[in-house]
This record gives sequence, C-alpha cells and structure tokens, in this order.
Amino acid sequence: MVWRRFLAHEIINLDELHMLIQMTMGWDASHLYEFQIGKKKYASSEHADDPEAESAEDFALKDVAEDARKFSYLYDFGDRWIHEIEITNVLEHDPTRIYPVCVAGENACPPENCGGPLGFEELKEVLAGKASEEKADCLEGLGGFYYPLSFDPNFVNRYLL
Repeated sequence: MVWRRFLAHEIINLDELHMLIQMTMGWDASHLYEFQIGKKKYASSEHADDPEAESAEDFALKDVAEDARKFSYLYDFGDRWIHEIEITNVLEHDPTRIYPVCVAGENACPPENCGGPLGFEELKEVLAGKASEEKADCLEGLGGFYYPLSFDPNFVNRYLL
C-alpha cells in the first residue's frame, strides 16, 4: 500500500490539493482527475465534458468537506488510480510552520502510465525477478532505478517548499 500524510491549510482549493497529492506521490499531473465528496464531483477544468462535475479550482477544501472526513480522488481515468483521502485532524494554524509539508508516507508511488494497479503489480514482479531483457527495458523506462519500498518525506518537502 502506498500512502502519504501531509499538512495543508484548510483554505487550499481542490485543484491545489490535486497538485499537492501529485507532488507527494511523485507524479507529474499529466492526466485528468476528479474528487468525489459526498454526492458531488469536482474535476479539473480540462474535464469539462462531465456536466455533473464542478470546477475543482472554484472550491476550497474547507467548504466542500465540512461533514466529509473521507472522500475519493481519481487520477488518470485510463489507469484509474483511486485514492481514499481522509482528513484526520484540523489543527490550529501554526505561524512557525511552512505549509504544505509532507510528514509521513510509505512505499514508492507507482510510475506514471504503468497500467493501473494490475500493471503496477506486474511491473514489481518483473523488477523483482532475475536479470532479463524485459527487466532491463523496464528499468530503462524508469530512468534506471525503481525501488517500490522507498519513500522519503524529506525528499518530497524539498519540492514543496
């Protein structure tokens, strides 16, 4: 399981929350996304073909998630990365802290365009196997290195600050 915990201002809008998720996961925001909060959908402005979805840029998290402590975030409609987002605590603003900040997490994010959850499992099997042409091709496509059990919040925070 891949997860992240981060602190952000409650005034963050949903499009900014999308970008924060992208940065903490290590993705490059190259696909459409959608939040499902209660019975409402909020999506990227590029996803205007869904008449039921509101523009994510127009809504602050605090305004749409007042009663919802859990909601979903779908990234990449082809690979269908469905995330469960949980608001675990609302803290008083701390003027000495820089927001947003990633405080914890586990495991490396699946690479972009790896074929969704099933493709990711196949990729991990290939990378865990013996040396082969398929493994070499996979590693080349991943920039030469990929270790699925790695995650360092300090590395993420360098990009958030």
